[in-house]
Amino acid sequence: MANPRVIVLGGGLAGAASALWLARRGCRVTVVEREPRLGVHASGRGAGLIRQVLADPVLAALTRRGAQLLATPPGGLAALYAVTGSVLLASGDEVAPYRAAVASANAAGLACEVVDPADAALCGLVPQAGSIAIHTPSDGLATPAEVLQRIGDAAAAAGAELVLDAEARLEVAGEGLAVRAGGRLRAADWVVNAAGAWAADLVAAAGGASLPLVNYRRHLVSAPLTDAPSSWVWDVSRGVYVRPHPGGVMLCACDQTQRPAEDAEVDPAELARLRGVLRDVAPGYAELPHTEAWAGLRGFVPDGRFVVGADPQWPRLVWATALGGHGLTSCLAVGELAAGAVFGEPTPAELSPARYPAVEVRP
Repeated sequence: MANPRVIVLGGGLAGAASALWLARRGCRVTVVEREPRLGVHASGRGAGLIRQVLADPVLAALTRRGAQLLATPPGGLAALYAVTGSVLLASGDEVAPYRAAVASANAAGLACEVVDPADAALCGLVPQAGSIAIHTPSDGLATPAEVLQRIGDAAAAAGAELVLDAEARLEVAGEGLAVRAGGRLRAADWVVNAAGAWAADLVAAAGGASLPLVNYRRHLVSAPLTDAPSSWVWDVSRGVYVRPHPGGVMLCACDQTQRPAEDAEVDPAELARLRGVLRDVAPGYAELPHTEAWAGLRGFVPDGRFVVGADPQWPRLVWATALGGHGLTSCLAVGELAAGAVFGEPTPAELSPARYPAVEVRP
């Protein structure tokens, strides 16, 4: 089909990236975003870490590809992140999977190495006995809202239309799909579902199979510090990371509380929990005052992998969701796959929505 009409649900990182690739391939693209601006929810609230080494080899392939695309983006964009390097700490049961992850990354051409924590810049984190450190020189930092805006602007420059402040409703229209938004019913040859926390609900409300998507809230805080680190460190075993932030540092204790699709609000109890965790893992940060605190939702399906590809019930519906906190690093790679699915190109079976049976069908 020449110049198919594609509606992208959601103007977050996955949606904007999908729109960019689709517009560059000649599609007539409309992005429908429920909020009055891009990045109101998860895509604009992340920590801004560009992380390529993951224990899951399927996801690691996407974060490596995503980082490559952020460094040399399509559409003539300048690099979308600053290279700072990173350190991951792993201990206990995490050591073997992360050693394997480093070997796999090296085989794929990514420079990273296992080092003694004593020789790594740990930015104030105290390693557990038996820990390993993983140094990845090409990891880095970005400002999520800025990355999203630049990708969105590039998509618009390539011809994509952006419809803001328009809550979408997916509808079956004959043998195809349509989207009702902003008081208008828009027919589509294809729909890309990049609606984040709302992705499963949109499809279920239209009578489709409800993906087992669960949203978890996570908190971040900023704190003042004169001698802030220049890169980021993440203890993946104890769930703490620290990164530089304007005027100081950003801190996270990787809390996970299941929540419905919503505008995530700060829970003071989690801020108190953060201080307690930091006293053990990074005591130098535990008593710093919090300049700002915020929360966002991260979407997961049971196996923890992304959901990218054509829907088994509605083949003209393509999913691009459940990015589980890795949306910034992987967004351009996910968008590339989603756009390819519209053109009939295969996506990895490990990411396909077909790996989950129909959970529920609503009339």
